[in-house]
Amino acid sequence: MTISIPDLKHKLKRTPVYVNRVLFGVRETYLSCPEHCGRLESPGVALDRDELVDFSTIATTPDQFRIEEALKTLDWKGRNILHVGVGNSQFAQAFSPDLNRLDGLTVSLNEKNRAEQLGIENYQVHLVSKYDRDLLRSVTGKYDFIIDNNLASFACCKFHFHQMMDMYLWILKPGGQILTDQGGMDWFFEDPRWGLTYQDLVGMEKLFPMKVSKLTDTVYSLKRL
Repeated sequence: MTISIPDLKHKLKRTPVYVNRVLFGVRETYLSCPEHCGRLESPGVALDRDELVDFSTIATTPDQFRIEEALKTLDWKGRNILHVGVGNSQFAQAFSPDLNRLDGLTVSLNEKNRAEQLGIENYQVHLVSKYDRDLLRSVTGKYDFIIDNNLASFACCKFHFHQMMDMYLWILKPGGQILTDQGGMDWFFEDPRWGLTYQDLVGMEKLFPMKVSKLTDTVYSLKRL
């Protein structure tokens, strides 16, 4: 079907700019997102939407499960892990007995309460956004692995997303790895430019001291250099 120029202009006028790329067959990456959201406190989006951030009573998602299976193929026992978005804390129940230390992050009070009710000695959960600089006040350890199944899904701007990446690499030990999954990265709250791809991660090697590789078809490792 041929679209006339007036019809095309009408579509463009009513369509957000990040959807226009579909019409032209060109994909905009997260690099075209706003530089700064205008906030220094409470960064991120939809953090007050319990239906989006509270997984305390929801079964483990497929992307999280794939990350856990990939982790089992690595040298993880006796290590320190930071789990971002602790959900139902079944990861802690399964892995904490063989870990030296397991910390978690959440923006959901229900997830934090669920974690504390388990009474796992080497498991501590912090109520803080991964995009917030307060992350460095909350976690004081150095980690061998950071588990985060959706790096940018709730990002508000490039400043806070890059700040998160910088903090992640700071709290990783040299050679430590961030593990993520394409299934989680495909999800975004509003702006599809925050739906990252493997190539987006590879492109970030120019911005951060890390090496990106595939552990499986969907599970990726971002290794601190």
